[in-house]
Amino acid sequence: MEKIGKGGQGVLYLARDLELGIYRAIKVLSPDQKREASILKLLEFPYLPQMIDYVEQGEYCFLVMEYIRGRSLKDYLAEGKIFTVQEIFGIAGKVLEILIYLHGRKPPVYYGDMKPENLMLTEEGSLYLIDFGSAVLGYERGKYICYGTAGYAAPEQYYGRISKASDFFSFGKTLLVLCQKNRWKYMIQYPGLFFLIRKCCRTKEDKRWQSGEAALEYLKKIRPLSLRIWRGLVLATGIFWIFILCAGSYVGKQRKLPSLENAVSPVLGIYTSMDFHSGGFGVREQLLIQIENAEKRLMANYQTQKEQSRLLLLLAANSEIRGKPIQAEAYYQEAVQIQDVGNEGVVSYGLFLCRQNRMEESLELYQKWEPRSDQKTGIQERNLREWRIALRNMTDRP
Repeated sequence: MEKIGKGGQGVLYLARDLELGIYRAIKVLSPDQKREASILKLLEFPYLPQMIDYVEQGEYCFLVMEYIRGRSLKDYLAEGKIFTVQEIFGIAGKVLEILIYLHGRKPPVYYGDMKPENLMLTEEGSLYLIDFGSAVLGYERGKYICYGTAGYAAPEQYYGRISKASDFFSFGKTLLVLCQKNRWKYMIQYPGLFFLIRKCCRTKEDKRWQSGEAALEYLKKIRPLSLRIWRGLVLATGIFWIFILCAGSYVGKQRKLPSLENAVSPVLGIYTSMDFHSGGFGVREQLLIQIENAEKRLMANYQTQKEQSRLLLLLAANSEIRGKPIQAEAYYQEAVQIQDVGNEGVVSYGLFLCRQNRMEESLELYQKWEPRSDQKTGIQERNLREWRIALRNMTDRP
């Protein structure tokens, strides 16, 4: 036998069945840890390892299981794999099917330790949930305590409680880890994904998903934002991060108002709300008007040139999302005119002209602005690079 791993409740070995010529996974347990076998023998599902046999000998118990040839999601992450949003949706759907099966058993089975390490992906792309050493049957909740793994376990598990809502919490945390550094990109492009995970990870149990069926039905309805809205949100989000990067340079020490980035954050949060994502055209238009009015009110309170400039750029981005290019251009032009802080406004306006297919006007703007190399301050480099690439594609000009 070859040692291939260590689960939460035992050591795992790879062995070969000499009669059948196939490999099996053998988990060695102590007698007081044989609950895993008693649970696995009750389960039969495509995404769970099949229990083949169970033997007690001396001081040890041997759990013989189907050998799954693959690697854990934790291993893939450690190797630097970036899961696409489609792969994450696929994994989420299969895990929810598993939870529907486990929670629907009589008695229900609470897995208790969902995490990337316990999800195996085979070479063929099949997903398996492994290691039931922490699982708890419904009637055992007062007898056995499942603490799970720090960073994934639900808050109530630290107090010795577990329910199906606990599994949804660790499921949400697992999805967040799979999104990695792309989490904000995915959640802006797919606001429904943000809502799914947020509801999984609520602190109060009764605020989370109450059934796998409801979560799976919602998952299947998640759609990306339209290209026009997606581009506008990327633009608005980029401008918002300029606030954060530059906040210290313009927030007055004596001001009683919150910093601008804190004031505008709940306004921009409307873009990722459930109503904005799933509402019809009329609902979305009302929300966009609400955002515009809120940003105008902020302009009355935040009067420094940098604050005014950045709010104008947010108003311009919102107008683009609404499909009002004339109104958007007026905001961009006003931002450009603000003395000493117009560089980001110029770059944003230039990109706007490119998006409107007004390439010659954008090039003319660049040619007037580019020689002022000593004035290029407060610019988000990514936006400047995108502007130059767009112009280069048209003119082959560096």
